[in-house]
Amino acid sequence: MFTYNRENDTYVCPNKKKMAFTHLMRKGEIYYKTYSAKNKACPFRQECFGETATRRTISRPIAHELLEENRKRAKTSDYKMVQKLRRVWCEGSFGTMKIKHNLYKTYKRGIQKIHEECLFSALALNLKRMIKVMN
Repeated sequence: MFTYNRENDTYVCPNKKKMAFTHLMRKGEIYYKTYSAKNKACPFRQECFGETATRRTISRPIAHELLEENRKRAKTSDYKMVQKLRRVWCEGSFGTMKIKHNLYKTYKRGIQKIHEECLFSALALNLKRMIKVMN
């Protein structure tokens, strides 16, 4: 029922009243923006507030606009094509390295040594691909 106005950072109710940003709220690790309004004489009070509430509040994640843009982008054909390519090149490579190059778990300690092990695995995978292309 409420529409968001991006320019003013407010919500507009069905009665054309603005609900302004009031405070930030934290739930776990996610921060939410809270918008609220008091209006006891509203004709839509029953649908919006209920009988006992004193104000109407709406909470939404801070990065809500980015989430909406990502949802729209995920429905495009370009996004679907990129995901197919990613599945083949990235996920397939990780799966191959994990299963065939013994990267299911590391046998070395320290970031540098593990980094080296991963690079050698990637090198082996690239060499296999080069040989396949040449034949």
